[in-house]
Amino acid sequence: MEDNYDLIFKSIENLDNITVKELKNLESLEIENIKDLLYYFPRAYDDRTNIKKIEELRGNEYVVLKVQFLTVSNPFLPSRVKMTKARATDGTGVIDVVWFQMPYLAKSLKIGDEYILIGQVKPGYNFQMTNPEFKKLTNQKEMEKGEILPIYSTTKNFTQNSLRKILKKTLINYSKYLEENIPDEIVEKYKILSRREALKQIHFPENKKYLEESKRRFAIEELLVLEMGILQNKYLGGDIFERKYNLIGNKELVKKYLKSLNFDLTNAQKKVVTEIYKELNNGIYINRLIQGDVGSGKTIVAMTLLLYIVENGYQGVIMAPTEILATQHYLSIKDDFENLGVRVELLTGSVKGKKKEKLLEDIKNGEVKLIIGTHALIEDNVEFKNLGLIVIDEQHRFGVVQRKKLRDKGILSNLLVMSATPIPRSLALSIYGDLDVSIIDELPPGRKPIKTKWINNDSDLQKVYDFIEKKLNEGRQAYFIVPLIEDSDKISAKSVEEYKSEIENVFSDKRIGILHGKMKNAEKDQVMQDFKNKKLDILLSTTVVEVGVNVPNASIITIINAERFGLSSLHQLRGRVGRGEYQSYCFLISHSDNDNTKARMRIMEKTNDGFEIAEEDLRLRKAGEIFGVKQSGISDLKFIDITQDVKTIKMVKEICIEYLNKTNGIIENKYLIKDIKDKFKETI
Repeated sequence: MEDNYDLIFKSIENLDNITVKELKNLESLEIENIKDLLYYFPRAYDDRTNIKKIEELRGNEYVVLKVQFLTVSNPFLPSRVKMTKARATDGTGVIDVVWFQMPYLAKSLKIGDEYILIGQVKPGYNFQMTNPEFKKLTNQKEMEKGEILPIYSTTKNFTQNSLRKILKKTLINYSKYLEENIPDEIVEKYKILSRREALKQIHFPENKKYLEESKRRFAIEELLVLEMGILQNKYLGGDIFERKYNLIGNKELVKKYLKSLNFDLTNAQKKVVTEIYKELNNGIYINRLIQGDVGSGKTIVAMTLLLYIVENGYQGVIMAPTEILATQHYLSIKDDFENLGVRVELLTGSVKGKKKEKLLEDIKNGEVKLIIGTHALIEDNVEFKNLGLIVIDEQHRFGVVQRKKLRDKGILSNLLVMSATPIPRSLALSIYGDLDVSIIDELPPGRKPIKTKWINNDSDLQKVYDFIEKKLNEGRQAYFIVPLIEDSDKISAKSVEEYKSEIENVFSDKRIGILHGKMKNAEKDQVMQDFKNKKLDILLSTTVVEVGVNVPNASIITIINAERFGLSSLHQLRGRVGRGEYQSYCFLISHSDNDNTKARMRIMEKTNDGFEIAEEDLRLRKAGEIFGVKQSGISDLKFIDITQDVKTIKMVKEICIEYLNKTNGIIENKYLIKDIKDKFKETI
C-alpha cells in the first residue's frame, strides 16, 4: 500500500490543472517533483505591512504608500512612448507617479479613491515612482492586514504572481501529505514549528513572527537531515559504540624515528599525537580530522601514528589526491622508514603490469607495511592483510563514498583525515559531523612569517623582478605560478607557454623548469626532483604545486593573475615558501579593479593566519566553492550561515547525538529516514 507521503515525491506533471508552459517554467527552475516545489523557498520578501508616510521619505528606497490620486492623465510625448502620469497624496506630501507603455491605466485609476502603491522611490522636485505595483483598497480591514509577499528566484518568462498561484494551490492540495520529519520529542523540547505550518508560513507568512519561526524550523531541519545522515553512519559503523581491540603498545620504532629528526615536535603536535595514542591504546576506533595551517607539521604527526600502528602489527595507508603529492610523501619517508625495517611502497595509476601484480600480492600477504597512493588504493583488486590505520591527505578532494570504500578494506578502520586548507571551526562542525577534530595551532619554532605584497602596476613589477634576481644570485630559488596551461582568448590570464618566454627574457642567465598537469608523471617527477636538488633556479608552474610540495631553499613565490585564484588557493600556494631558514616572500600580481579581488589581496597582505583567511574566504564565497567540489548538503544549505550560526550547528549536532544514543543508532522516524536518503542518495 502506497504511503501518502510518497505522493509528494511524484513528478510535477501530476499537479492539477498545470499547463505545458507552467511545467516548462518549473523545470527551468530545476523543480522535478512536488517536494521540490514545496521546498522552493522564497529568496526574499516584499513586506507590505510597514506603510510609510510621504513626509518620511528620504531618498532611494523601496516603500509601501497609501495614497489618493489628485490627477491622472495621458500626456502627449513626441516619441512613440505612451504613459500614464498621476500625482498622489497621503495628506503629508505629494508624489509623482508614471507608468510607461500602460496608457489604459488612466481610465481605471479613480481620483479620490484610496490605493496602495508599492515600488522604488526616487528624489526629485517631488518624490517619484516609476511603474509601481498598485492595489485599490476596498475596506479598512484590508488596509490593516497588509501583506508579506514571497519573492522567488525565477526566469524572465515566469512571473512572481504565476509562481505564487501555483505554490498556493500546491500547498492546499499537498501539504497535508507532508508528514513531520523531526522526531516529536525534539519538536516539543525545542518548541519547533510543525512542518506543515512552517511550510505555509515560509511561503505566505501571516506576520514577521511566524516568518522567523518558520525560518528557524527549516534551519534546524536542514541541519538535522544532514547531521543525522552523517552521524547514523558513524553509529552503525561502530565508531561511537566502543568496539574493543588490543594494541601491544610498542613505541621503540617511533622513538627512533623522532630521534632521527633534526627538530623537536611542537607542543601542538605532541598534544595531537598523545590524544590519538590514548584512543588507540583504549581500543577506541579513530575517526578524526587533523587540521593545521600551512607548515604546521600535520604530515609528521600522521607519519608518527602510522609508524606506531605498523610496529604494533598492522598495515598503514596514506591516500593523496595527486600522483605528485603521493610520490612526494613516498620519497620523503621511504629511506627513514626502511632504515627502521618498515617496507614502504607507492601505488598509483602509473604502476602497471607485472610490477603491479607483484605489489598487490605483497600488500595482500602483509609484506608491505605502509602503502602510499592515490585513488588506485580503492580499486577492488587492492586487498590488505591487516589494514589498521588510514590517513587521507587533502580530505576535501575525496568524496564520502571514496572514503568509506577505503575504510571497508580495513580490519580496524581507524581513520585520520588531514586538511591542508584551514577550515573555520563552524564549517568543520558542519562538514565533518562524523569526525572528531584536532587542531595543530602552532608553527615550528624559527619559522619566519612570509612577507606578502600585492603588485598592481607595471613599474612595481620591474622592481619585483630586480628583487628576485638579487635573491637568486644569493642562491635562493623561486616559483612563478600561472592559472592556465595554454593561451585562452576567453580568459585574460597569462598561460605557462606565454609566460615562459617573458621569464626567459627577464632571467636569461637562470635555469628554468616547467611544470603543469598535462605533462606525463615521469616528466613532472623529474622536474620536481631537479628543482628540489637545486638544478633549477626557477620553477614555472600551474597549481599542481598547491599542496604538499616541500623545497626549503625556495623562498620566493610570484602568483600571476592572482585574481583568478580563491583566497584558500592563494594561501596554499604561498605556503610553498617559508619552509626553510630564509626570509620568504610572496608577490601577488593583479591589475584587477574588482572589489572582491581587492578584498582578497588585502587580506593576503594583512595576515599569514590560515584560519583568519578561511573565515574571510567563507564570507566572500560559498562554502562549496572553497572546497572545489560539492560537499553533499553543505553548499546547498539555505537557512544556515556557516560562519555565523555556530550555536545552531552545535545545538543540532548535540540533538542528533542525544537522540541516537537513546535509540542505539536507529532513526525511528521513517519520514526523516526518507529525507536523509533523498539528500545523500548513493552515499548513505
